[in-house]
Amino acid sequence: MIWVWAVLFILTLVVEIVTIELVSVWFSVGSLVAFILALCKVGVTVQIIVFLAISIVLLASLRWVCVKFLKNSKEKTNLDSLVGKTFKLTKAIEEENPGEIKVNDVIWRVIEKNNELAELGHKVKIVEVQGNKFLVVKEKN
Repeated sequence: MIWVWAVLFILTLVVEIVTIELVSVWFSVGSLVAFILALCKVGVTVQIIVFLAISIVLLASLRWVCVKFLKNSKEKTNLDSLVGKTFKLTKAIEEENPGEIKVNDVIWRVIEKNNELAELGHKVKIVEVQGNKFLVVKEKN
């Protein structure tokens, strides 16, 4: 049974590395404990029970915590540093047409947060990054 647990450990670990879905890592831990029990010459029935118990308990109790933690961690980008900065419109914000600003020689589309129109050259402040565009508010001229 030592080889069975070793192979199962490696397989579940490889699956976890390839998928990154936090499903098989719990079975990796269970098979590692069962492997240690097999080395200590504990009975096969006990090894299987311990493997299943540890794997199921870890899966049921820790997976949701880990998934929640990983999904809530928002990755910051260099664009986030632009929030709060003011730029002049290089293209007016018109009805249902986004405007544009130039940031470091790159043209970015902007949408006015309050759906207000803004003329060419009007100053806008970035309040949020939304994918490949900025959400802005008009500055008082």
